[in-house]
Amino acid sequence: MTIVAGLVALILGILVAGAGLPLFFFLLPIWGFVVGFLIGAGAVTAVFGDGFLATTLGIGAGLMAGVIFALLSYLYWYVGVLLSAGAAGFAIGAALLGTLGVSTDWLIFLVGLLAAIGFVFAAFAINYPIYLVITATAMAGSAIAIGGVLVLFGYVDAASLGTGSVWRTIGDNWFLWIVWLVGTFVGIGTQLATASRVTLPDDKWVPVTQGRP
Repeated sequence: MTIVAGLVALILGILVAGAGLPLFFFLLPIWGFVVGFLIGAGAVTAVFGDGFLATTLGIGAGLMAGVIFALLSYLYWYVGVLLSAGAAGFAIGAALLGTLGVSTDWLIFLVGLLAAIGFVFAAFAINYPIYLVITATAMAGSAIAIGGVLVLFGYVDAASLGTGSVWRTIGDNWFLWIVWLVGTFVGIGTQLATASRVTLPDDKWVPVTQGRP
């Protein structure tokens, strides 16, 4: 199970970082479900201190949040953009706490959540959603891929994926910070090369299919 979880996270991270823009708009409901599931299950873990997906409550909260976010992402494509911005904000906020030596999961989750909210509000003010999506998915994908490698080599338990453990580990290690930054910039460069192939709707609050040829 650990190997499978690590490989899935690694492959998903690479795909999101390098092909986040086209994948993002083709798989909006799935992306919304994944982010919502991690938020719901991670919140239960942070509040009650149980292992990630270790209880029925955590799984149920994750499924409920996932379905809601998936539906919103399908109906309004810009919700997916905001979720991407939030995911990037959470990663940065949680990793910074790790750098400062904070090891309390609920505090890391809370600060990461606050950073995510800040990024979401900032996304409302940005008039270049393509570049926002590229940056956010490259950042998130790089972190997810690193998380997969950490799981494969036993530095992080697979059960802790979705909590602050991955971000804390990245923040504790300057080499992982550099790897994350390099992965982010490589992902941004790769996606910029294909950005012209993606067509967005003129209206932010419609399904993305209305903007595709």
